[in-house]
Amino acid sequence: MRKKLFLPLLVASSLGAVELDVETGVGMYYANSDGNLIFTKDFWTNSSGNIYHNSAPGIYTWINLESDQKYWPKLYAEFRSLKTSGESFLHVETENEIINGLIEFLEEQAGKKLNEVPFDSRLTQVDIEAYLYYEFFEDTSYPSFGFGGGVKRFDFDYVVTLMDGVQVNSTGGDSIPLLFFTSRYIIDKSKSGSSVSAEAEGKMYVFGDSNVYDYKAKVDFLAKYSEKTDLGLEIGYKKTYLHIKGNDVDTVGGHMSTSGVYLGFIGHFR
Repeated sequence: MRKKLFLPLLVASSLGAVELDVETGVGMYYANSDGNLIFTKDFWTNSSGNIYHNSAPGIYTWINLESDQKYWPKLYAEFRSLKTSGESFLHVETENEIINGLIEFLEEQAGKKLNEVPFDSRLTQVDIEAYLYYEFFEDTSYPSFGFGGGVKRFDFDYVVTLMDGVQVNSTGGDSIPLLFFTSRYIIDKSKSGSSVSAEAEGKMYVFGDSNVYDYKAKVDFLAKYSEKTDLGLEIGYKKTYLHIKGNDVDTVGGHMSTSGVYLGFIGHFR
């Protein structure tokens, strides 16, 4: 029995000795959404919505972990949620006779085709991503460079309000692989420990016949709070572009663009 327990105890004791360098942030993301969502697998078969949504506030949080172990990669994870609203122009083809009858009725009442009539709509987007990466030149006077890979989960919830308050909604999403590239440069670092840094980050997702591009640029300020804690602010700009073929994900395809600024609090704990 002792021999069987030896290896797990050795692994546990080794992990217990690992020290982590933790960076984290939380804040608001103010962005708009526009593009075209195409639904291919539910009752909205071969239907689409051209979306023109105004900027709205959302939330985000992220964490970056670095261990003191040699050759171990860094771990980054982020959660982002945004709900935008505005107008949509619909093109609808379904296999449901009731929905088809409703469409014909709406077109008769409006005296024009459905895709010529603006409807109120709401789009909720949730992005969760995590990846491992290596960073180089971070302790030099040169800009650091990092690369790695991981996975991104994105989800849509699209709601359109038709005439007389009737609502039609569709959801979709999937998990996709990603490649990650980043570069960071410390603009100024004082003797007191405070620093001002600039960072640029790009991600590329390739899956099936689809692709997604995601990039951001930010500036952050950190001030020394204690021997092992720095606190500060970050401000930046982020844009995501999705070109998705419907067969590659659960229920949604099309091309969507989401872009805007973000502002948050950050902490660095050693």
